[in-house]
Amino acid sequence: MNIASVTAPSGASAASPLAESLRPSGTTPEKGGEFGRLIDQVLGKITGAQAEADTAVRDLALGKTDNIHNVLLSVAKADLTFRLVLEIRNKLTEALQEIMRMQV
Repeated sequence: MNIASVTAPSGASAASPLAESLRPSGTTPEKGGEFGRLIDQVLGKITGAQAEADTAVRDLALGKTDNIHNVLLSVAKADLTFRLVLEIRNKLTEALQEIMRMQV
């Protein structure tokens, strides 16, 4: 199989034809819509929680803090946030697969 035939040419959208057909008219991948902004916000929160946990663990390892309770809370918060987003992704994938199985 030729990998060049599978990848999108440079400058072209990497979205599938199905994704292009489902996009509301007048929107582009760069602009997005409400759903795109929601996803960006959620991913920003995940990144923030992970960065906070990393900083807390680093501070504990370097001796800048001795409050293990707060470190464990920040790590648990980051873990819970990641698991929540993972489950949302799984549900969205299942819903899309169910839609694709529908007969028209």
